[in-house]
This record gives sequence, C-alpha cells and structure tokens, in this order.
Amino acid sequence: MGAFETAKSCHAWQEEFVLACPVVPDADGTLFRQLTNGWVPCNILVGRDGTVLFSENEFDEAGYTKAIARLYEEPVRAPPEPTSSAIPRRGPSKAASVVILGAGAGGIVAAHHLRRKLPREHRVVVIDRSSEHLFASSLLWLMVGQRQIDQIRRPLGRLADQGIEFHQDEITEIDLDRRLVRTRSTTFNFDYLIISLGAQLAPDTVAGFDEMAYDLYGLEGCGRIRTALDAFTGGTIGVFVPSMPFKCPAAPYEAAFLVEAFCRKRGVRNNTAIHLFTPEHQPMPIAGPVVGEAIADVLHARGIHYHPLYTFKELRPDTRQIVASDGASERVDLLIGVPPHQAPEVVRSSGLLGVSGWIHVDPQTLRTEHDGVFAIGDITSIRLADGKMLPKAGVFAHAEAGVVANQIASEIRGRQSQASFDGKGYCWVELGDGKAGFASGRFYAEPAPQVRMFRPGRLWHWGKVGFEQWWLHHWF
Repeated sequence: MGAFETAKSCHAWQEEFVLACPVVPDADGTLFRQLTNGWVPCNILVGRDGTVLFSENEFDEAGYTKAIARLYEEPVRAPPEPTSSAIPRRGPSKAASVVILGAGAGGIVAAHHLRRKLPREHRVVVIDRSSEHLFASSLLWLMVGQRQIDQIRRPLGRLADQGIEFHQDEITEIDLDRRLVRTRSTTFNFDYLIISLGAQLAPDTVAGFDEMAYDLYGLEGCGRIRTALDAFTGGTIGVFVPSMPFKCPAAPYEAAFLVEAFCRKRGVRNNTAIHLFTPEHQPMPIAGPVVGEAIADVLHARGIHYHPLYTFKELRPDTRQIVASDGASERVDLLIGVPPHQAPEVVRSSGLLGVSGWIHVDPQTLRTEHDGVFAIGDITSIRLADGKMLPKAGVFAHAEAGVVANQIASEIRGRQSQASFDGKGYCWVELGDGKAGFASGRFYAEPAPQVRMFRPGRLWHWGKVGFEQWWLHHWF
C-alpha cells in the first residue's frame, strides 16, 4: 500500500519486486494519516482477528520476525506489554544500590530526586561515557552563534557534591540475570536499574553523510555548521531528515527558521534558497494538524521550500546532491542533517528491546518486564491511544525520571507509590529574530493527543532562555 500512489504505480512496484501479494493504493492518503506517525515507510502486521500486532517505521526485520512468530504461537492476539500490576513489588531494603545508565536529562533528574528522597546509606550511582552534561536543546543556538560551548555544558563531577556517585566509563554489558552492569573498568551490582541512555546517532548508516552533511544533533556537528554559516555567501542550504524516529521533533524546523534568520541578518538571504526535506506528512505530526499547519504556514511565510513525504534515497557527495526514491535530486551547497537514530549497542545486546527496536515500558510506571528495571526517555517506546508513539523529547524524560525515582524510593522504604506518568508535555519552537512558538498538551489523551499551539512571540523565546538557565543552575 503506497500513500498517495496510483494503481499503475503500485503495479509497477509489484512487478519490480516480484510480489505475489496484492499491492493496493491508498489514493488520498487516508489510511496513511490514520495508521502512521506521518512518515514512510511504515509497516503494519495485522492478526487474524484484525488486531494490529506490529506497527513500525522503516523496516525492522528482527521485529517483524518476532511479531510473526508470536502470531503463530498465540493466534488470537499478541501478549500485552508489561503493566505495573504484573510486576512484583520489592520489599524494603537496608542498603539498596540504584544504578542509573546515562547522564542526560532523565538520568540527571532521576539521580537528584533519588538522592533527596533516600538516606545516605543507599547508593545512587550514575554511569556515563562523557565527563560533561550537555544541554542539548541549546545546540541550535550554538549553531547560529548565539551560544558558546562552555555556556551549555557542565562537569558531571559536580554530582559528587550532592552525594551522587558518578563514574565516567563505557558501559559494555547489562546482565539482567545477575543484576549487574559491566563497564570497561569495573562491575556494578544493582537492586534497581534506570536505563536512560537515549538514542544513539548513526550517521554512518547513510552513505556519504559524514562527507556531505553536518550533524544537527551533535556538538561537533553544530560547531561545524556555525563555521560554515559564517563563511556562507549564498547558494542552497538543505535541512534533511532521512529516517524516523528522531528526538526533539521540532529541531529540524527550528534549524530551518534559525538559519533563515541568520542569512537575513548577514545580508545573504536574497541569494539563498533554503529547503527542508522530511518523510513526515506535516511538521510534528504527533501534535496534530493544527500545530502542523501553524508551523507549515511559518515555513511558507519565510520562503522556506518544504518537502513533506520525502522518501530519501541517497546522498551524492561528489555532485552535492540529495536524491529521492523517485530519482528527483536537489543540489545543495550546505547540508544540515538529522542522523538516523537507534538504540545503543549495549542495550541492543541486552535482551531488553521490544519488537519496535526500543525498550517497551509500562506507560504509567516506566517499568520493564524485569523486576526493578526501569527505562526512561528516548530509549523507550510508548504506544499512545491512537497507535502512534510518544515523541522522543527531553521534557518527557524529565517527567518520567521524577515518577521512577518516586517509585524506587517508596519501595526501598517499604511504601506504596502512587506516582504515575501522565503523558503531559510541552515544546518551544524557535523561530529566529528573538521569537518562539510554544505548544503543550496531553499526549495520553484519548482517542488522540490533544496539543495546543500558542501564538508565537518574544515572550516564549525568553521563556526558553529562562528554562535553559534554570536547568543548568538547578541541577549543577
């Protein structure tokens, strides 16, 4: 089934790939909008009773294999994801050890909450391969010269001042049976484990990415974008998303807006074309059509060429071309890319991943199917009421961390926790020129997320600046 395909093009696909099954067109995109998060390709496995057993972006061969095997084992419907009531409650512990993997937004918040709630005989351990915490939301400002590197990072060694053990090391194994975590230099036993390792960026999975594109989500990449923009005198700038999902759904749009404002400020906008290529059918599709249309209107008003439903095929560094699956190409002088995302290798080899390629957790408690093991933030996969996935965003990791810390601290003290993640979230959308938009809503709402977009203005921009300053001061 091809979104917006014709019977003729579907027949061509059938012949090209020698498919014995029917290929049916979704001529007006109705099913595409209802069943997917707004990007292609999306694959859906339906059980004998009509229940959707598996739905995922791209093509997850391992996930499909598991889902099909499950279909034959349980022909009626797939087993449910773990719920908090199915997880045995642990009794009080005299000296518990809580190990947190990752010192991003979720890991930092969880560590602080646990340390404040637990007596000092209980260990709170944070492990991360970096020696510094990076406030990733500010990378966009660094990209256009509005921040310096030292303004948006803090040494993780400061955690020790709060009674939190920090170990800078590479995590090599998560052993769930023995309840331990191995790093290159030591081994940590845990009573409770919080996995907050985020999504691993994989630019190497796109041939030519490192040669032709600058990584929008990396510190080094944003530094290189800044240097390139300073030297830019005109031409074509592209912002492209080769695949889904990716964290911070607003980031590519913010990048386009900030770059457009930067070019105007430098006096090169009139001889600059800006293109945004994305497989989404609208900006931030999970937020709904109102938010998407509002952002699309700003793109149009700024003269940014918007290419939704863009099915990326390849990069050609020698000719500076980005090529779509239909063969259409665009030459770009400066390309800003969102690298493909995947679960970190240590998680992929742990047995924790579900068929989605991410860790499945209970939506309210963030518990995995393993006793005392939680996962928060971008590493997780949480299905919403409409079948789509909760976006990967720091605001959710922040809230989830507080919920998990409350549950763990309560269990260690032998109490019952009522903490529950409610799916509420918000997002700033930087527009350049000192202005921003703001969206907030209830993502657990039924039958679909309810998100409101507020009128853009300078107040929202300063609200984001205030949050940045609060975060870096409050947690460090």
